[in-house]
Amino acid sequence: MSYKYSFIFDFTEKDTKQHFPITFEVKEGIKEIIINGSYKPDKVDERLSRELAKSALRTYLNQGDMPLDVDTLPENILEKIMAEFIPVRNLINFRIFDPLGNFRGTGDNRISNGIPIKIGETVSSFGCVSGKIYPGVWRLVVETHAVINECGLELKIELNDREENLDIPELASPYKPVWNEYRTKRGWVKGDFHSHTKHSDGSLSIEELVQNAIDRGLDFIFLTDHNKVSGWESAKGEKFPLFPGIEFTTFWGHFTAFGITKYIEWDRINPSKGIVEASELVHSQGGLFCVAHPFTIGDPVCTGCRCIIDVDWRYVDTLEVWAGTFSQRRHENTEALKLWRSLLNQGYRITGIGSTDIHSLKDIYPDVPITFVLVEDLTLSNVLDSIKKGQVYVSKGPEVNFSIGDANIGDSITSSRIPVNLRYSISMESDLRVIYNGREVNTVKNTKSGEIKFTPEHPGYVYLEFWKGGELVAFTNPIFIKG
Repeated sequence: MSYKYSFIFDFTEKDTKQHFPITFEVKEGIKEIIINGSYKPDKVDERLSRELAKSALRTYLNQGDMPLDVDTLPENILEKIMAEFIPVRNLINFRIFDPLGNFRGTGDNRISNGIPIKIGETVSSFGCVSGKIYPGVWRLVVETHAVINECGLELKIELNDREENLDIPELASPYKPVWNEYRTKRGWVKGDFHSHTKHSDGSLSIEELVQNAIDRGLDFIFLTDHNKVSGWESAKGEKFPLFPGIEFTTFWGHFTAFGITKYIEWDRINPSKGIVEASELVHSQGGLFCVAHPFTIGDPVCTGCRCIIDVDWRYVDTLEVWAGTFSQRRHENTEALKLWRSLLNQGYRITGIGSTDIHSLKDIYPDVPITFVLVEDLTLSNVLDSIKKGQVYVSKGPEVNFSIGDANIGDSITSSRIPVNLRYSISMESDLRVIYNGREVNTVKNTKSGEIKFTPEHPGYVYLEFWKGGELVAFTNPIFIKG
């Protein structure tokens, strides 16, 4: 026997960036829930798309260390850039909860592509959580990330007392571990802090993501699918260091949390609450809170991707300074580098990290960052602890060392008018920049190692940047100077 519900919404521009909750009743004995969703139109016409994309590009390109005026770009270059963002699309999603308040799934790309999702007792779609279909009132929340023009949404919900729909596309198969035993590692370990799979809007299975990390020589990765931890829950048998995380994909910016295993509703981040409530919930689980790609292209090209909310930096542990390929995302990454310097100048001890934000294999370029973390042993708790201490550097591959006297990255020294030895090395010849309290105080061209006499006269911080041919190669986190 089956039961069916149907819900129809007619959205206009004023409905954008809102949540629309609906409920439906599930009777005892139901084994699966099938949700079909579609919305039309899913994109806007070419004229409006070009206008909106150009406006978003104007903001994006007019930042960083090499700002550009979009109106002065040669037509062929502008067309090439615009082609990546046209057509601009409406973006609608939903999340669903059972009567106990447990998160049970989202629509993600499946709703926009007309693919049904299934929540079953034993088998579910990617991004959904299998388990008992509890009787009672279920809650489904429609999320209007972007309504650019009038848009109609129809949701059809089917409840079956037999789990019989196994031919639905993108059902998650049982997880097959890539590694079957743990391998110990210590010292500087290499990782990626921002990755996506089929459990949200990525094209890779978790197994494929893990294998790609191994092929790239990484020692660990954080799985940060959008607004869910269901992927990590399904892969608990993996012995490769696959660490739990989440990307809060809000209307106002994207924020990653590292080390949390329990779902947190992303709508706790909004203009009235800021980030404080969500950050405190992350910290209550022993996790770290990060602001992700704060200066990437924003609404409506990448809805909610750019951070447009006021951030209380006292509640932030890390900042994604280098996101994705540096050459293609230079404008946002160099703007994030400026922000990080400013925050350090204000006394915030926020650790700078890098991440690929991988959604598919095509996101991996030679100049994507690797984050190196110093650990006694490669465990989640040790990685989080070292990130908190700032024992971190970011590189597109070359290994880096940096010390002042006996102090290393993340350590502190006492201010003094007596010169001390600043030592550095990098495994790729680069141009060194020494950054002291936000200013470039030393440069060394075409170097791999050396020693500089440095006078830590004023309290604050000092860190290193390495550049080659105008491209960032690596940066360290600071050695701090106490008064």
